Amino acid sequence: MQFVEQEARDGARFSWNVFPTSKLEAARMAVPLGAMYTPLKHIPGMAVVPYHPVVCKAPNCGTILNPYCRVDFMNKIWVCPLCLTRNHFPHHYAEVSSENRPAELIPQYTTMEYVLEPNPRPPIFLFVIDTCIIEEELKQIKTSLFQSLLLLPPQALVGLVTFGRNVHVHELAFEDCPKSYVFRGDKELTPTRIANLLGIKHTAVNQAAQGQAGTPSAAAAQAADMKRGAGRFLMPVSECEYQLTQILEGLTKDCWPYKNTERPLRATGTAMALCVSLLESVAKDSPARIMTFVGGPPTLGPGMIVSTELKERMRSHNDLHKGNAPYYKKAVQFYDSIASRAAVNGHVIDLFACSLDQVGLAEMKVCVEKTGGYLVLDDSFTRGVFIGSFKRVFAHEPQANQMAGQQQPPTADGTNADLVMSFQGELSVLTSREFKVAGAIGNVTSLDRKSASVSDTELGVGGTCAWSLGGLDANSTVGLYFEIVSQNGDNGAAAAPGEHKQCYMQFVTKYRHSTGRLHLRVSTISKTFADLKTEQGLAYIRAGFDQEAAAVLIARLAVHKTLNEYTFDILRWVDRTLIRLVSKFASYKKDDPNSFRLSPEFSYYPQFMFHLRRSQFLQVFNSSPDETAFFRSILLRENVTNSLIMIQPTLMAYSLDGPAEPVILDVSSCAPNRILVLDTFFHVVIWYGDTIAKWQADGIHLKPEYDYFAQLLKAPKNDAQQLMDQRFPYPRFIECVEKGSQSRFLMAKLNPSITQSTMEYSQGGEPPVFTEDVSMKVFMTHLRRLAVQD
Repeated sequence: MQFVEQEARDGARFSWNVFPTSKLEAARMAVPLGAMYTPLKHIPGMAVVPYHPVVCKAPNCGTILNPYCRVDFMNKIWVCPLCLTRNHFPHHYAEVSSENRPAELIPQYTTMEYVLEPNPRPPIFLFVIDTCIIEEELKQIKTSLFQSLLLLPPQALVGLVTFGRNVHVHELAFEDCPKSYVFRGDKELTPTRIANLLGIKHTAVNQAAQGQAGTPSAAAAQAADMKRGAGRFLMPVSECEYQLTQILEGLTKDCWPYKNTERPLRATGTAMALCVSLLESVAKDSPARIMTFVGGPPTLGPGMIVSTELKERMRSHNDLHKGNAPYYKKAVQFYDSIASRAAVNGHVIDLFACSLDQVGLAEMKVCVEKTGGYLVLDDSFTRGVFIGSFKRVFAHEPQANQMAGQQQPPTADGTNADLVMSFQGELSVLTSREFKVAGAIGNVTSLDRKSASVSDTELGVGGTCAWSLGGLDANSTVGLYFEIVSQNGDNGAAAAPGEHKQCYMQFVTKYRHSTGRLHLRVSTISKTFADLKTEQGLAYIRAGFDQEAAAVLIARLAVHKTLNEYTFDILRWVDRTLIRLVSKFASYKKDDPNSFRLSPEFSYYPQFMFHLRRSQFLQVFNSSPDETAFFRSILLRENVTNSLIMIQPTLMAYSLDGPAEPVILDVSSCAPNRILVLDTFFHVVIWYGDTIAKWQADGIHLKPEYDYFAQLLKAPKNDAQQLMDQRFPYPRFIECVEKGSQSRFLMAKLNPSITQSTMEYSQGGEPPVFTEDVSMKVFMTHLRRLAVQD
């Protein structure tokens, strides 16, 4: 529970909450030192102050004043805990004393937030719509956009780009009739050329948007340039709502003809590149989102993933493995270049992909991952996954208070209309000299910033102490990995008799709130060293193991390895890591598997690894490259709780014997008189046993005397709806009966403890599942046998 409390206080959970004293000891612990950090986690009572922080004056340090600083109130001096530099308080801290402490020095404010920029910059929303879809799908996109316009703040700027065979940039300032600039979908243009064709003063706007952007004269110059040039394409919602509504209502399916044996011509890559160039020209370093709605694969121009001929099937995992996807590498390079440009400019790319076929998500996912955007994948825009997810994107206060923890003043009508989303996030990690940061895994882009905190070893995106996070919300989480510096264990030297040496780290997150104000959140955390070679030190380290955070950090490393390694090798690495961990911390007699015992701190970790090995993150059978890319991308952005649900789903049982209760994720939990609710994060499944399904089919629940049965049927649906309402992306809802075709969504996640190989056929009946997969019991048997041999 102490790990959850630390997450509630600072937004961070560590795999090891007590650090080893040397690099060798850290290697022997198998699971790397790491932290799952949620920069914008809602922290009740967090201090938010309207001034700039006090920063350490030492070169290459940059530590911000925090409760762990040693303070000499008499001489008005504070000592940086990371570099031990003595700093004088600024003049406006002259009244500081032990009785009159600023918020930065109050012990409970280890995490606090500064509002740096009082003059807000309005966010920009550029909607990009694929028109090569059927009218029903297009109608639903337009309906969702109409709803979103009502939820946007009035000062927000909006723009519209549509694409099919050609790309249309719609001019919103022209009131007489719909007007747009048309670009060929098969031709790639430079940003300067695009700006010239659109009549935008590229150089002047960029100068106004650069370093002087905070000054009133620069802001006025930028506003004037926007009005003359980009103001025709990006306008405040309050000024262009009527024109935009008229354009959307008149929007129809792309009219470019194609044969029944062909796919429609769809220039997705050209449209995305044009949008990035447009914002790059007129809104550099301004908060902006490119919200892209895609209904099929790109078949034209740069970024295409398949030809128009239907006889050419979409690439599969086997094609990618064997190099039989002719467009894949070139498309990935193209979208990676787009993503890098957007990340440098501080712009976010969101992708809403809905199609019965693949849309090229495996190639385009880098645009979302590098910019911190939203990613939604479904079969149709008319289904609940897209509709529910899109509503969650534009969540407002007070919903946002529960998700992002922002404390903003109310609007004129007494309500808080702030959106939950944030923009232009940047994370910096500062460490004391005993350890360094090796890298980060998540929706991050390296800022290539060197410091004394950067390790030579790289895990994930390494070689830097700062990363661009792009778009952020309350669940956006980064996996950070650390390396102990000391080779000989000097870190274990006690600071005083009976005490252990402390180390410190500081996470500094700069981001732009949806109101346009610039915020800085600072979390300062302290950890203790212990010597792994002593019994007492081993006990300290064992007690500080957070098996949930460790499982998620290992899962992120495994997903990151899929970029360059084969699945078989990754599974071997997961197995070796698990064996080394339990061999080090379990109690057993050598070569005696029956003597193997794991302490409670490690008891759940093996089953997390068992389910990780079977999960869709590492097993690609029966999944398309798009689906696998979607699952992995979502895992890389979610917090510990949600990631664990993806790795090991939760299972609740409902029956007439008592209240709902959690049950083990095993086929033995299935019973004819039970209703099961499975939450895999991506799906919420309600499963009815044979007896329950028969009673329901007979209409027993409709009779007044069986009202208790009707209540039993309602309970799982109500609980499932609560789960879905709090989730992003919105999960797919499935109802199934025992042995029905849809029950495969449940059975695939259960531990196959009873199969055709284990069941006694002499007793009659069929096994609940036919599979050759090993069960948890067999997995643990092999683990014990291998661990005691080490």
